[in-house]
Amino acid sequence: MTSKDPGTAPTRATEVSIEINAPIEAVWKALNDAEELTRWFPLEAGVNPDGTVWMSWGSDFRFEGKPEIVEPPHRLRTTAGPGPMATDVFLEARGGKTVLRLVQSGFGPGAEWDSELDATHRGWIFQLRGLKHYLEVHRGTPRCVAWARKLISLAPEEAWQKLVRDDGLVTEGSLDGLKQGNAFRIRMATGDTFEGEVAANDAPLSFAAITRNWNRALLQIRFDDLPLRGYRDVNLWLSTYGVAEAEVRALENRWKALLDRLFPAA
Repeated sequence: MTSKDPGTAPTRATEVSIEINAPIEAVWKALNDAEELTRWFPLEAGVNPDGTVWMSWGSDFRFEGKPEIVEPPHRLRTTAGPGPMATDVFLEARGGKTVLRLVQSGFGPGAEWDSELDATHRGWIFQLRGLKHYLEVHRGTPRCVAWARKLISLAPEEAWQKLVRDDGLVTEGSLDGLKQGNAFRIRMATGDTFEGEVAANDAPLSFAAITRNWNRALLQIRFDDLPLRGYRDVNLWLSTYGVAEAEVRALENRWKALLDRLFPAA
């Protein structure tokens, strides 16, 4: 999708839509309430005195956005950064369910923006799947996240093979050939077992699933290669609900130790 305003350079946008089995008011609240946001999107969130919304994923990532259009419960536009980056969310009620359409615009037309656009598109697919999962399965329940991130020097294709080979992350079972809706079961080198249903398999870039164990948590394995930001990384992520925090933190530490072993140098 390409757009051009008079007097400005052309930009590109990405669009994602999803249907959520929840009332439109609940979806709107999940998009605007700081506590609700932390149950599916950032690790922390709040509102600054000037009305801008901040969201944080620890010390590595912090986002501040300015609400430009707020029309509850149907439309929200947020802008951020020095450029014309904007995120528009449109909500439509349909028979007790809600259709959410998200458009993020402001990506440059050059090839150097291609990986940023692709990563953002894949990221919103996962995040909105997380919103759907929270509202349909765990609404009102606080979230606890296990997240291990490691900067890498390998391209995603090579890093994926290193991660999923026998002495890497997956020691029993396989992620090869799995499609959305397939059952899966893997045992990791950390000794942890995950089983459930595949939500998406976009190897060698990402894999997502809803686990039957870990109280129906949302699992993601993800690689990004982002030249504009100057890094490549691998992420292991598990959004849990109703699981003891000590158990989640222990998993996170096992994951971090594993990534340090597999990718010792960035």
